[in-house]
Amino acid sequence: MKRAHAMKLKSRLLTLLILSLFSVTVKAQTYRYTTALFPSSIIVKEVVYGNVPFLNFPYDVENDTIMADITMDIFSPVGDPHTHRPAIIFAHSGGFIIGNKNHDDMMALCDSLARRGYITATIDYRQGFNLLSNANMHGVRAAYRGLQDGRSAVRFMRAHAETYGVDPDKVYFVGSSAGAFIGLHSLFLDDIAEKPAEAGVVNYSNMSFPYNHTTPDLGGLDMGENLSYNGKPDALVSLWGAIQRTDLITTDNDTPLLLVHGDSDGVVPFETGSPFGYSALNDVFGSHRINMRLDSLGLTHKETYFVPGEGHEFYGVSNGAWDNGVGGNAYWDTIFEKITHFLWLQHKPTAAFTYSTDGMTINFTATATGAETWFWDFGDGTSSTEQNPRHTYEEEGRYTVKLHVENEILSWDEAADTLIVQAVSVDGGVSAGFSYYPNPTREKIHFSFPETYPSISIQLFHLSGALIREETFLNTSRATIRLEELPQNLYLIRIKRGHHVSFLKVSKQ
Repeated sequence: MKRAHAMKLKSRLLTLLILSLFSVTVKAQTYRYTTALFPSSIIVKEVVYGNVPFLNFPYDVENDTIMADITMDIFSPVGDPHTHRPAIIFAHSGGFIIGNKNHDDMMALCDSLARRGYITATIDYRQGFNLLSNANMHGVRAAYRGLQDGRSAVRFMRAHAETYGVDPDKVYFVGSSAGAFIGLHSLFLDDIAEKPAEAGVVNYSNMSFPYNHTTPDLGGLDMGENLSYNGKPDALVSLWGAIQRTDLITTDNDTPLLLVHGDSDGVVPFETGSPFGYSALNDVFGSHRINMRLDSLGLTHKETYFVPGEGHEFYGVSNGAWDNGVGGNAYWDTIFEKITHFLWLQHKPTAAFTYSTDGMTINFTATATGAETWFWDFGDGTSSTEQNPRHTYEEEGRYTVKLHVENEILSWDEAADTLIVQAVSVDGGVSAGFSYYPNPTREKIHFSFPETYPSISIQLFHLSGALIREETFLNTSRATIRLEELPQNLYLIRIKRGHHVSFLKVSKQ
């Protein structure tokens, strides 16, 4: 009975070991955040992230307000056991006049990126400004209220990171059109000294009784709750957006930024001009001017995707609704992949490794940064999860070694190199009375002989026997041959000095 029990126990332990190894292998190849891993997302609707004063229609009396909630819908990947994930907040288009968090493009982006492992949220924010009188003043105040709401959403996500399984240090923002205005000003209008005068106390007149009005001061950049948290996002994707002034961008504004814009945009200018082409609104500065300003300041944490001849929302929507009723156009997938790659770059570790050889045994050293787990594929059907493994190959040959690393949020990176394994020492060797090093080599091999010879002839061959070249060295005890122009492979060298002839095999890495 004891023996039977022991056999069963061993069997169970073996099964657990196999499952554990299988789990490690699968985990190392999930490619979270760049590949859709989850079948769907689950949505928590109408999450209140603030309570703020809304303007009453027709939006021409700035002190005619009512307090109301601003809400977001939060998407999570179904079946995800991980609870430490980056979050992405999305803000819709609509010119601060129309629109809502249920726009087709915002919902699709939230769902798609949640299925890749993110927590995502689409927000409603305050809208409404009067275009018929004092349009610029009302427009600036509308954008400033949007800025405040966008920062409130970021602060809320950081404050409730534990509730939603979010890494509070990785909260990103994606804005479309007016939503991009919110995001861009969250980055660059980040000092209260930069607050526009229109957002303060302003006296103005219009046709609404009592005709002469005074605006209330809208307050600071961060208003409401969770004020101990930072309202600036950790990275931004701006889809066809603009800012009030390019001098808002200063050398300390180096938050990673992806700018997407068509150069024929007639709603939000790619260069500079009035939004909607409406001259009552002051000029704003579009993505190209933003990029020029960043370049002039030497700020490089940015990417651009500028498309000649394309207009506003050129990935297949109008005011966030599908043009064809079902999905985006040919640009949708391109822009989605650019967003995916850009955001992955913000939180991934960096995979790298070096190695040294000792005959058939290779010593690998992971030089990755930000990694917490390592998965090595040695190219011969074996693997390891050690950080710095030592591996012995059973056969000589050419092997592609791949290192897959992950960090605490399961973001990943990979590095690969091809090495040629042969039964020679890494530091060179001694053959028939002379020494040579290094072998394997990436550039050259040095030979040292115990005496000076009138002539040393060195021939380099392919293993097939075809001569590659021959070099002769006169009156010397040393020689060097170069291999850097040759592809990675094994080669044969014939050395003749006096009556002595020697052959050796070398590895070009």
